[in-house]
Amino acid sequence: MDNLCKILIVDDEYLLRQGIKHLVDWKKEGFEIVGEASNGKEALDLIETLKPHIIICDIVMPVMDGIALVNAVKNTYPDIQIIILSGYSDFDYVKEAFKLGINDYILKPKLNPEEVIKLLKNIVSKIPNLELLTDGSNALNINNELSKLISGFNISLTSSEASEFFPNESFMLMGSNIKNLAEKNSISVLSLKTYLRKAVKNYLKDFVFYEIDIYKDIYLIIINFQKESYPEIIRNIENMITYVSSRYSDIYYALGDVFNSIGLLQDNYNQSLKPIFLYKFFFKDKKLLSYEDLPKDNYKVKFDFKYYSDQIYMLNIPAAIDYLKRYISNCIKTCSLNELELKTLFQNALYNIINILEELNFNVEAMNNSKIEYFQMIDETTSTNELLLLLDNIEQEIIRLLYNNSIPKSDKIMNRILQYISNHYKEQISLKEIADEFHFNYYYLSSYFGSHIPEGFSEYLNKIRVEKALELLRNIDIPVSEISFMVGYTDPSYFSKVFKKFTKTTPSKFRRNITSGTRGHYE
Repeated sequence: MDNLCKILIVDDEYLLRQGIKHLVDWKKEGFEIVGEASNGKEALDLIETLKPHIIICDIVMPVMDGIALVNAVKNTYPDIQIIILSGYSDFDYVKEAFKLGINDYILKPKLNPEEVIKLLKNIVSKIPNLELLTDGSNALNINNELSKLISGFNISLTSSEASEFFPNESFMLMGSNIKNLAEKNSISVLSLKTYLRKAVKNYLKDFVFYEIDIYKDIYLIIINFQKESYPEIIRNIENMITYVSSRYSDIYYALGDVFNSIGLLQDNYNQSLKPIFLYKFFFKDKKLLSYEDLPKDNYKVKFDFKYYSDQIYMLNIPAAIDYLKRYISNCIKTCSLNELELKTLFQNALYNIINILEELNFNVEAMNNSKIEYFQMIDETTSTNELLLLLDNIEQEIIRLLYNNSIPKSDKIMNRILQYISNHYKEQISLKEIADEFHFNYYYLSSYFGSHIPEGFSEYLNKIRVEKALELLRNIDIPVSEISFMVGYTDPSYFSKVFKKFTKTTPSKFRRNITSGTRGHYE
């Protein structure tokens, strides 16, 4: 209908947008909801294509709020009428919006259908060359009813209406998440939906089907058919995929399980179709996916962030990333995490590396500055192969950063090493053993230790042992040779030599001085 007044809804709350869309039978009142957006920027991208007469817009939104949107629309599209949605606490914003030229506002808690329609019709009366053509009949808008039903709203569908619109015994949902496809091909979601709609009409023309509006990035239809027609439907869908793929190579369709009652629409979508959208990431080259294609035995093994973080603290970056790789690879193999969960884990793991290296006094300014870019790159991967390749590239950047930096003076790592020496000084420990214990490269640890302890590892170990020997000589009346073994020396003569180097006296003389009341030289 050319005389329908076009409305664009802009609000960051999905449920509120759905509530407005299903508030009334809009076409019967002479209106059409032509689109929806979750922020002002998305709305501006849609306006030129949708050409709405009225925008119903929230005040507080991310990315671009209502005030910024009103300002931009009034400067570029002055004829578009704007109604602001607001809460009681937003009235200062509403006053600011009135200064910019909005028509009116609606309080969110008072979305009364009659009042909203009255307000909209009053605004339409002020739009030149637009006269509402209302539908005076009581005909049911089945597309609108299906959108309400799949969103969880009640509908009043009589048995005669159900028989008229759904003459067959079986139902099946078919859909595709087309957001990435639209972005990759630089086409609007709206234009892509129009193209897919034409393909469906061509290849499923012999069957009963209806389009369902649920999310702006989802193209979704319901097919009503006789069971014996199922193989023919699948063949037609496969032919349609071949046709659409010649233009959009990354297209895919998800098929839900067959069900036998329209009342099961929402459950079927949530349980058999929605999971496919979440796991399509794992099946890049598969064009037609059903719920049966998804692995069912997907037990989740928890990612050990403590182990992972410990490796980073010890600068054993290769071990940390190897653990991350093995975990992600296992998740990909078992589908134990969906796409969003897998990408979030990767982002958290990367965030951990950057934060810990910064805490250890590495210069991570470049990585910090690129953090948002990294996260965006992770979000934009379209397959598991792309994700693993990105992980490899980020690993190389982190290793270059680590080894191109001067060694930081990190008390946390060094304290752990010194505590280990203090606990094991009695044993025949070596720098090689400590490097293995803390997963350090031996030569790196030697340099690292020297940067913190000027005397080096051997001298520091001797110092600790002599300090322990002094304590034993003062408090325990046992032979010097036994004390030598107790502090880690197998050769008593070498122990005496080391002891004298630090104290300027031998262990025996030190003990005699204590016994005679003379203080030793070493404090």
